[in-house]
Formats: sequence, C-alpha cells, structure tokens
Amino acid sequence: MSTIPVAYLATTEELTLIANAYKEEAIIKLTQNGSNVTGRLAASIRVQPARVTETSIVIPVTMLKYGEYVDDGAERGRGKRPPVRDIVQWIKQKRISVPKQFKNVEQFAFAISFNIGKSGQRFKRARPFIQPALNSVQEQYFNSGKLSSAVAIDLNNNIQLNIDKTSGLNGN
Repeated sequence: MSTIPVAYLATTEELTLIANAYKEEAIIKLTQNGSNVTGRLAASIRVQPARVTETSIVIPVTMLKYGEYVDDGAERGRGKRPPVRDIVQWIKQKRISVPKQFKNVEQFAFAISFNIGKSGQRFKRARPFIQPALNSVQEQYFNSGKLSSAVAIDLNNNIQLNIDKTSGLNGN
C-alpha cells in the first residue's frame, strides 16, 4: 500500500499572506523608528516563493544585508564603502549643511563614504524592526485561527485523497 504525496496548498497560501503582512509591517516599523531614510532597505524586503519539503514549509523573506545592522546596531567593518548616492540622499533628507571645505554635496558624501570605508562605522543605537514586525504579525494572524484552519483543510484533503487512491480502502 503506497501513499500519495502530501500537498499543503491552503497552508502555503496562508503562510504567504502572513509573510507579505510581515513585509508590510517591517516597512512600517522602519519608518516609525526613523530608519527609512533612502527607502532602499524597505524596497529590498522581498517575499520569496514558498519551498515545501517533507518536514517544513519555508517562505523566505529577504532584504539587504545592512538591515541586520540597522536592526541590532551592529557595526559596519572597515573596507567597504557605502554608496555615495545613498549618502547624498541622506544628507539632503536630513538637511545637513555642507562644510565650506567641500565644493558640493557629492564631494562631502564621497568624503563620508571614504571615511566609513577606512574606519568602519558604529551605529549609534539599534533600531529594531524585525522582531517588532514579527510580534505584530503574530498577534494579528496566529491568534485568528486562519492558519490552523488552512492546515486542517490541507490535512482533510490529503487524507481524503489517500483514501480515494489507496486500493483496498474504498472497495477497489
């Protein structure tokens, strides 16, 4: 007697909705904590297609690496300079005056980028958005019963499919 592979269509769909809600909530948290200056980090948050294995359903949510630095306040090591255009945007958005020794905002931004590449950078403080977004989504969705209903639908469908397809159980 062989069994039919299990499919979790309703569960995967519900988890994808939850992952998209997390993405939106993470963007809101970035804005609330003042970390959405250029918008690049928020725009980089992406929900990837679901991967279903025998033991799990994984829906990766990815973002730029520096999201981790923003979230936990970790330092940027020496060696890699941040993009000058992002620093130009940051200077303009924060309305920072360009010191007199620089001809323009681009030259000032280049100097900042060069200095960060040479010396590294320590964020002043952590600006958590990952766990707060997860907590918010958990409150909204996991307590609603929608996920458990989706799992129940999938289990019921898969049990019925196995009963229908397995010889000897349905009179075949």
